[in-house]
Amino acid sequence: MSSSVADIILPVWNRPGETRECLAALVKHSPDARLILMDLCSESETEQLLHEFAEYLGERAVLVRSERMRGLIDTINKGLSMASAPLMVVLRSSCRVVPGWLEPILETSRDQRAGVLVPSLAPLAGDMTRQQVSGYTCREARRGNFTAMGITRPLYEGIGGFDNGLDGDVWCLADYSRRAERAGFRTLRVDGPPVLYREEPVYGAIERRKRIIRESESLFRARWGEDHVYCLSISPNAPEGALTRLFDVILAGARRGNRFFVLTPFGVYRKLAGRGLHRLHENIEVERLSCFFPSRSMRAAFRRCRDRCQNMKLLNGLDGLLDLDGDQAQAVSFAEMENLFTTAEV
Repeated sequence: MSSSVADIILPVWNRPGETRECLAALVKHSPDARLILMDLCSESETEQLLHEFAEYLGERAVLVRSERMRGLIDTINKGLSMASAPLMVVLRSSCRVVPGWLEPILETSRDQRAGVLVPSLAPLAGDMTRQQVSGYTCREARRGNFTAMGITRPLYEGIGGFDNGLDGDVWCLADYSRRAERAGFRTLRVDGPPVLYREEPVYGAIERRKRIIRESESLFRARWGEDHVYCLSISPNAPEGALTRLFDVILAGARRGNRFFVLTPFGVYRKLAGRGLHRLHENIEVERLSCFFPSRSMRAAFRRCRDRCQNMKLLNGLDGLLDLDGDQAQAVSFAEMENLFTTAEV
């Protein structure tokens, strides 16, 4: 049983230079965490490097060597099964952490609703000087990120690891966040000192990779259904009750993978911002319309949204919402959407 505040799971396959930099930064900037080093049958130089770090760290490290190549998801699941800390962090060996990177994730993980936690990410450049963030905030996110993310102990005990039958990227991550949501946990993006990263090389045949992605998307859609895009414009005189009801429903829809473009007059935007409703979820984009010629501004914003998403649906039918021209998009009534998104998933 680990007494550490977090177990950091680090899959490693060769690239000893990057791995050394990553480990040195973790040792320096994560003194209360334990490292679970997953050696994916690396060559001798990297293998020796991992042994040296594990020996130096003693009880603060666990080294597991696989004598055959494992996939990323299989490796991560194995590491998760060995972890015992309240927070588990998956990190790629191409990353480098900075001072204070872990504290916001730890603090956020104490929220009983927290499940998947995604730190700020920034490309690793030659100049390692970074302005540190004072304080941090959270917003709900679409999915995690295998570059770096935290998983809380209650979430893992509730739903287990990742689906090894999906791709090791977008669809696997989206599936995990949907499973987390169904179990009552949130996927959160945590602002704070960034985890710096390099792009990971892609191995294997391109056609095989494309086939896996297609099959994974098909399986995801069969499991969770199709996502939709909605656009709505709020009346300048929208009552508080209508705003509350509206955002309760669209937040439920955003958590199920749907996207929303919310067009708001200046006064309404100030109300939303004052209550934090303008940054609830990455799938909800709230745009403030111009104070001058608001109708023209609204229609221009609608055209921009439509250009980005050709199959966008227009939301209407709730007192306090201002309808756009119905011939510009397929219209969906608020009551229809409310019934769809407030029905419990089974």
